[in-house]
Amino acid sequence: MLSLLAELKDHNLSIWLQDGGLELSFGAQAPDAALVAKLKSNKTQLMDYLEAKAIFSKDAFNTLPELNRYPLSFAQERLLFIERLENGTNAYHIPFLVKLSYHTELARLTQALNIVLDRHEVLRSVYRQDEQGHDYQEVLSACIEITPSPVADLAALNTAVKQAISTPFDLANEPMFKVCCWTVGAERYVLFMWHHIAFDGWSTEIFMRELHQAYFMLASGKTPELPALELQYQDYAKWQREYLSGDTLAKLLDHWTDALAGAEQLELHSPLPRPNEYQYHGADHRIHLGQERSEALKAIAKTQQTSLYVVLLSSWALTLQATSGQSDLVIGTPSDNRHLSQTQNLIGFLVNSLALPVHIDNALDFNALIQQVHQTLKAAKAHQDLPFDKLVDALKLQRDPSRHPLFQMMFALEQFKNNSDDSSQQLFTPVDESQVKALHKVAKFDISLLLQNGDEEVFGDINYATALFPSDWIATLAERFINIIDQVIARAAQPLAKIALQNRTETNTIRAWHNNAESFATDKDLASLVEQHAANTPEQTAMLTSSGEALSYAEVNGKANALAQQILAQHPKAQAGLLPADTPIALYFSRSSEMLIAILAVLKAGGTYVPVSPDYPEARVEFILTDTNTDLVLTQESHLPSLNPVLGKVAALGVNALGVKALSVNTRALAVESENLTRPTALANLAYIIYTSGTTGQPKGVMLTQHNVLYYL
Repeated sequence: MLSLLAELKDHNLSIWLQDGGLELSFGAQAPDAALVAKLKSNKTQLMDYLEAKAIFSKDAFNTLPELNRYPLSFAQERLLFIERLENGTNAYHIPFLVKLSYHTELARLTQALNIVLDRHEVLRSVYRQDEQGHDYQEVLSACIEITPSPVADLAALNTAVKQAISTPFDLANEPMFKVCCWTVGAERYVLFMWHHIAFDGWSTEIFMRELHQAYFMLASGKTPELPALELQYQDYAKWQREYLSGDTLAKLLDHWTDALAGAEQLELHSPLPRPNEYQYHGADHRIHLGQERSEALKAIAKTQQTSLYVVLLSSWALTLQATSGQSDLVIGTPSDNRHLSQTQNLIGFLVNSLALPVHIDNALDFNALIQQVHQTLKAAKAHQDLPFDKLVDALKLQRDPSRHPLFQMMFALEQFKNNSDDSSQQLFTPVDESQVKALHKVAKFDISLLLQNGDEEVFGDINYATALFPSDWIATLAERFINIIDQVIARAAQPLAKIALQNRTETNTIRAWHNNAESFATDKDLASLVEQHAANTPEQTAMLTSSGEALSYAEVNGKANALAQQILAQHPKAQAGLLPADTPIALYFSRSSEMLIAILAVLKAGGTYVPVSPDYPEARVEFILTDTNTDLVLTQESHLPSLNPVLGKVAALGVNALGVKALSVNTRALAVESENLTRPTALANLAYIIYTSGTTGQPKGVMLTQHNVLYYL
């Protein structure tokens, strides 16, 4: 019956029981013959259902909960998943704090707010699951009431605002819009807060425009009449699911999977280890480009017939390349996704994240990079209808709870709006955005460069996850970004290879290193250099263990000798006290002194070490072990429970006929063997293989020889 009733509602029809029969209400257009035939053939069942549900009026039919269940958009679906995974989070709150003008009437403001709330159903929708566990959104009746709460001073106000922003929404039971009001003496402050599942940046302008229109119509004694909406957000969600199917979906997926084929995970080499689960705690580092620099960038954009957005995005890509050493990047950027005319005045979560692949060829100049990014962005905009989660699913990305899928770096540029002449100023003055951010310190991505094109200059923030990056590291990144901008302004037509990517501080540090360089024999391999140092300064401290114990060079070298002998005894390919050249040995360690001793031991045995983090997803560990065809994995005893199942899977694949052994390393129990192992010097042999984080495909192994590593020294 529900499907039939839903069909009636889709045709703007209502049906209910009256005087023992069915009563049907419709507009100017009568129902078609096919629908009438359905009603007649199902009349008995329909009457029984309506009686059971007590549907005896038109209002009762229109408010039947089962008929007010609507599908979620794909973006809403993902946000709801995150909310449930985090058991509620404030990371997706959108706060807007204002100071009311002295003449703004609170009662009239409340009335205007309810007009906007009533107009946009998404603001009073809740998110629930049906009996089968399917998600749906349901529109509730809701009414905003503003009750001022007095606080002692501005410090108390900040505490109250922070508490309000930090309190998660109850997505299943309360509207996605809250209003709080506080008084500090004669001053009144109001916090508007939305949840991102029902709101986005574009929605803010719509909301504020309609709010002040409704307020001033009420103030003039008129009944507020706002232009009729062509659709509600739930209509958009339903349309989206119908539209994104068949050939349309296939063409969008073809574009994005081709564009992102072989893309790699960006690794910025932060000094802080990545937590097992992403932490949403964030901070902001303010950036000002200054008027002269901003005008120069706009001039480049004009000359290249592109936008300031593209020029700044290209500069940001160069900064990330300089920081990571990677030439293939994936950078996220928000797209308003409102190219349909019906969505122009619609409040809701329509914004979509676009994953932009950027390849940097240092043989080309900055102007060429700009043109490449311009074309990439143009193609992305032409295919922006594909929801981000559909792309993630198509790329078959493994879920990694420690990071955002596909990209971790976000870039955005907005046009700064100076509201000094805005009529909403007659209602309130927005509190400085930086003050609100200080009360709501979140980071949805590892790093986001969020810029605004102001009247005089480009300015903004680097928003970053504090669990991943120290503040001084971000400050250096900001300096590097500005330095690169200065370089490309001066040398836009020169090859990128000639651009100095370091900032002044970094350049001075590098020069100091070179000025203090010491020559050393290049006919020795890495292990021999450590052995030589141990012989010359045996008592010098080489490292500290996690417990704070100091190990001398003689101890480190001796323990590595002992472990190297164990490796040779355990490894099936060891011959005459040595491993064949380029024999890979995986190191499944947390960062520790044990890992450093294991690295040295592998080199002493003549092997090639392959670092594998215990934080990697199981499938990635399995791939690396299979790809290197390793026979032996060194690890810490604490990691054996997570390693053994992977070794079983690798053995089952039959890639390695001899199987894979695990050797638990306990450096405390290792003897100190003073006699070094004998091996030929072979600088062309591999020192290590390190795997980059493949974003869309499998990880890629990067191989460095002993000679290459010595060059870095």
